[in-house]
Amino acid sequence: MAVLPDTSFVHTIHHSKRTVEQAEVFLGKIKQKSDGLAPLFLSDAWFYEQALYNTYCHLEPRPYCGRGRPPHPIKIVDEQLKYAQVYKKRDSKGKLKSTTTRAIKGTEAEILAIIRKSGRSKTINTSFVESRNGKYRKDDARLNRKTTCHSKKPKYHDAHADFLTAVFNYCRQNEALKEPTNPDAALFEKKYLRKSPAMAEGLTDKILTVKELLFYRVPKNSIH
Repeated sequence: MAVLPDTSFVHTIHHSKRTVEQAEVFLGKIKQKSDGLAPLFLSDAWFYEQALYNTYCHLEPRPYCGRGRPPHPIKIVDEQLKYAQVYKKRDSKGKLKSTTTRAIKGTEAEILAIIRKSGRSKTINTSFVESRNGKYRKDDARLNRKTTCHSKKPKYHDAHADFLTAVFNYCRQNEALKEPTNPDAALFEKKYLRKSPAMAEGLTDKILTVKELLFYRVPKNSIH
């Protein structure tokens, strides 16, 4: 799952096992649904490094000397790509003991400058994704292990996760996104404009009900 930190909008969700091949498919979806430029990526200590380099790169031809086979082009990773990982060390019971970070592409100062510019975080972390993960586990019983609620078929499991993603984006308000509209409001008067992630992204002008979501017509050429 990929989450936009500025709005907590779940940008992309991909159903698969965690493998290098599927990581490249996942990142390809992110690139296709965005402007194609390499943004800042923050993740846990999995194998996204090589997948990112393969996704956000371009090929530059090498000069041909005139003899033998022409040389293969050189793969150049996009300069704007910035990537950092968060390492979490746990004890034998799964309790978190320590957390460390590592800048993979770009310097730590460059990564922190991008994070702090958004105004919603000050450190290298994966809190936005972890928060979404917790909400999925709370609201989707199909994700619980060793229960009678687990999905018998993958297509139902994936469909439920996709539907819940739409609910999180369009039907749930996010307290971190609310804007004060009337600071001097009296009791029972409206003080804040409450927003959903989709409102913060400019996709809707109100928080939708589930019924409105089901009847919502997706605009043509929509990247979301």
